[in-house]
Amino acid sequence: MPLSSDETKQLLERLVFVDGTAEDWVQDVWALSPTLGETAARLVDILDSLLDCTPEERLEALLQSLYREQLEE
Repeated sequence: MPLSSDETKQLLERLVFVDGTAEDWVQDVWALSPTLGETAARLVDILDSLLDCTPEERLEALLQSLYREQLEE
């Protein structure tokens, strides 16, 4: 059964931000360095844009590939 677009996006984000959310990560980076925090926020915005504009089938294929690689490690 294929995943919904939202489920796929959530799982991909969990692979990137293992210990929290993207917003938590940006806040953590911002606390260390406001300059790097701005960059982190832009990276999250770009990730969100890429996830929104990438076809659902490609996102699911990427997700499967990444999980397969993790299992092999």
